[in-house]
Amino acid sequence: MSTNLPQVLANPDTAASYQTVFDALGKAYWEAPDQASKDQIHAAQQSIGDILTQLDEQDLANNTEAFTQLQSKIKAANDALKVIQDQISQITKDVGTAGAVVAAVSKVLSLFG
Repeated sequence: MSTNLPQVLANPDTAASYQTVFDALGKAYWEAPDQASKDQIHAAQQSIGDILTQLDEQDLANNTEAFTQLQSKIKAANDALKVIQDQISQITKDVGTAGAVVAAVSKVLSLFG
């Protein structure tokens, strides 16, 4: 693997981490108390779904240009995840779901930290 690739590409855990967040948000969606929270979660899931699709379709570990094209989408998704992370106690009262969402979001954000 080339040494000039972005660090996140060297980590095979990127797609797995986004998938974990996607799944945790799916559970949080059903526990959200209001439509605004559901909409917020759904928007983040859509962004993450787009990222997962592109990660699955392309071998980013060998394609820096493809990763560069994804960067704005990743930034937008990560910004939405930060908001959800900060507001998780208003989104779901289930401690297990909240913990799963926070842990998954923290892991994704740490990949880009």
